[in-house]
Amino acid sequence: VLRAPVVDSVQQHRSFSSGDEWVMDVPPLGDSITKGEVVEWVKAVGDYVAEDEELCTMETDKVTFPVRAATAGEIVEIFVPVDTEVRVGEPLVKFKKAEAPAGGAPAKAPESETPAPAKAEAPKAEAPKKEAAPKAAAPEKKAAPKAEAPKAPAASAGSSPGFSSARLEKRVKLSPMRRKIAERLVEGQSTAALLTTFNEVDMSNLMNLRNKYKDQFEKVHGVKLGFMSAFVAAATAALQEIPAVNAVIDDKEIVYREYTDISIAVSSPRGLVVPVLRDTQNMSLKV
Repeated sequence: VLRAPVVDSVQQHRSFSSGDEWVMDVPPLGDSITKGEVVEWVKAVGDYVAEDEELCTMETDKVTFPVRAATAGEIVEIFVPVDTEVRVGEPLVKFKKAEAPAGGAPAKAPESETPAPAKAEAPKAEAPKKEAAPKAAAPEKKAAPKAEAPKAPAASAGSSPGFSSARLEKRVKLSPMRRKIAERLVEGQSTAALLTTFNEVDMSNLMNLRNKYKDQFEKVHGVKLGFMSAFVAAATAALQEIPAVNAVIDDKEIVYREYTDISIAVSSPRGLVVPVLRDTQNMSLKV
């Protein structure tokens, strides 16, 4: 990810509100960039921030960079939550005048001392628990085989071990940069010339397999054995190996599908139709 130079704190705009409180606006994000997205807050409400200390990380469709405080103070309010888009010049965070915390280290010392006596008391309470443990373990062992009995037939019910019939999906948020790349790729399909490449594949083994079983296959199924089943199996294996190829973009998220659906063009009496084979990861080539 490209990272822009740190924005000079002097260039960051501050609009004072009242008394010892002030609001820091979104600083300039770069040439021709008018908006960005907060991807992470390093500081929270109530934290003291020193001058030029990092507040948050912002991301645009071109760069990712940290936003730093123009003046020291304590954070009173955060106007832009994470994963929210904001424009340059809009309020980002509110500060109030505060003194830098002193003696923060000794304040943490008593906190670390408090768990020490708790640990000393722990072994006293563990002594009776250990005696009760073997008594509770005996009935658990007897109940274990009863619970495993119904699970065994459930596992054997699956026709293809290792495969799942559940159509699961995983959603991952798209960064502004990746969203812009996706827009440009879609735009390029309609404005630029597309190039198709061809790769040679050795299909000797597949052709030998077809010649060996084609007559038997036609007698059983009433249709000739072609290469389409092997093509679907190969495409399914590739999509399972590289999930990004099987993913789709839904608004601001990438949806990774753990299942595989493949469309195949078929010539019918009414014309060319494209049926969809669902869950091809659970299918096999039966001769």
